[in-house]
Amino acid sequence: MLSGTVATHLKQSQSPAGIPHYSFYLEHRSRQVEANLERQAWCKIQVILNGNQFSLITQQIKVGCKVRVKGFIHSHKDYNGLSQLSLHTEQIEFID
Repeated sequence: MLSGTVATHLKQSQSPAGIPHYSFYLEHRSRQVEANLERQAWCKIQVILNGNQFSLITQQIKVGCKVRVKGFIHSHKDYNGLSQLSLHTEQIEFID
């Protein structure tokens, strides 16, 4: 589970089988305690939403919205052959 701010516009595509695919980048910032010291945690990760169950909620996803995403991490190679992590969504909700 990861929460943060929607950092990019939602992209939409469709598989040859007709399954809708959506994606955006999520920016997470928080303070965490590690070895009894507080530190800033930050990441920007691509969020993937696959399937018809996300078609309604994706209409509300805008840059600057705060969301909490539950899912799993998956690695894929980008156009340059570099591995990148993405968060594949099982559940998404808007937060204040």
